[in-house]
Parts: sequence; structure tokens; C-alpha cells
Amino acid sequence: MKLTQKQRLNYLLIISGIIVLLNDIVFNETPEVVFLGDELGAVLSNLSLAYISSYIFYYVVVVIKERNDKRNIYFTVYKWTNLLVGRAYGVYHEIIAASGANHLDFDKRTITKEQYIELCFKANPNAVSKNTFLGSPANRQPATHGQLIFNNSVSNVKEYTEKIFNYMPFLDSEFVSLINRLHSSTFYLESPSLILVTRNTDFSVYADNMYEFLEFVRKLDNFNETVNKNLAKDGNA
Repeated sequence: MKLTQKQRLNYLLIISGIIVLLNDIVFNETPEVVFLGDELGAVLSNLSLAYISSYIFYYVVVVIKERNDKRNIYFTVYKWTNLLVGRAYGVYHEIIAASGANHLDFDKRTITKEQYIELCFKANPNAVSKNTFLGSPANRQPATHGQLIFNNSVSNVKEYTEKIFNYMPFLDSEFVSLINRLHSSTFYLESPSLILVTRNTDFSVYADNMYEFLEFVRKLDNFNETVNKNLAKDGNA
């Protein structure tokens, strides 16, 4: 089994401690058994003490600081990812609203593909939303359900991803892969067409790809709650 750098450093610390303990305490009064044994023991003890001092300095200056930095960074990453996921779930919430379905009958984390596609056939991308608008509060503009999915959901995925990727050196490779799957998904790439009013009277043409996108969001949500959240608490990577 290949040891990590952290494990090697810890083993060297243990060995150094044992050397100092044996040479300076246990065998301190023991007569010299081999030629230059005392001198050799003193050299090993001094080297061990130097390593122990260096390890303590490294732990205080590097490890503790890095742990605090990661805790602070992952607290931010966790929050940004929460916002990204919340917006990305718009592909679920807007379909529920546009289809006229009762939101209590479904759950974004458990809705099946068959259920989702059935709702897509009942939802008109060109219908104007009754409850959600685009623009500032002072200049609200009516928007279709298709436009809301793109502007409030997909566009915000890009915005929050850019914020999260500012911390790229600290991010888990699996986490980065999950976000990239959103950006490379078919629906993400075709979503700008939702801005336009088309002859489509339902979301059926997008349904399969939207559900795939929804599944990617679920996986990212789960990773954020099980991994990023814990890293934000203890700073251990």
C-alpha cells in the first residue's frame, strides 16, 4: 500500500519520538555497548528533535492555516452551490407551474422520468407565467415559462459556476465533474432556444434532455449536502 505524504510525515514523527524517548530517557544511563554508540545516539536524538520541532512548526503554520482556509472556502463553495442547485431546479419548478400540476403531488428529488415527461406534454413554453416576471421590481416584464427556465435557471447555473470555479485549486475532482456535466448536457446547450417564441405548444421536444439535466442537478445537490457541507464544517480534505 502506497503511503500518502501525510502518512509518511506522521510515521517519521512517531519514529523520531521513539528515538528521543529511548536515547534520552530509557537508555540514558546504559553503558555504551558498541563503539561510538553514545555519539551515534546523540546524533540521532538531535536529528529527531529537529524533525519534531520542524513538524510542530509545519503543523501550526501550514496545516492549521490550510484547514482554516479550506473551511472558509468550502463554506463559500457550499453556499454558492446551494444557490446554483436552487436555480437549476427551475427545470422542475417551472414545468410544475406551467402544467398546472399540484406541486404537493410531486417531489423534485423523486419525480420519475415518466411523470416528468407527462407534465412536459401539459406545459406550454410560450404561455406567459402568472406569478413570475423578468427584470427589476421597478420594471417587471411578463415572461413565458420557456424564457423563465432559461433566464432564471440555466443562465444562473453559468453565473454561479464562475463564482465556484474561482476556488478551482481547492475543489474535489468529482465535484468539478458534476458541474461540468451540467454544462455539457444537451439541454444546457440547446436551452437558449427557449428565449424565442416557437410553434411548440408543449415541452415534449425538450423533455428527455430536461430530465437528464434534472438528474445531474440531483447528483450535484447530493454531493453538496454530503461532501461539501462536511468540508465546510471541519476543513478536512
